Amino acid sequence: MLFGTVEYFEQEIEHYLADVAEKQRIREEIYKIQSKLEDELLHDFICDEKLRKECLRNLADAFNKLKQDLAV
Repeated sequence: MLFGTVEYFEQEIEHYLADVAEKQRIREEIYKIQSKLEDELLHDFICDEKLRKECLRNLADAFNKLKQDLAV
């Protein structure tokens, strides 16, 4: 396939859309996992409140890092 042809650009667009769809699917899964872990930390995990807050902060930091990594 030659650069600049209709077929070339069709293929490039299809690859881009597949990549975007995959990132969106992963992003949605990360949101679900983050929500589940946060709920467990808030309601099921028995520990000192200081440790709970640290775990929640660390979870938020990990979540934000993953979101940034997917934005690239």
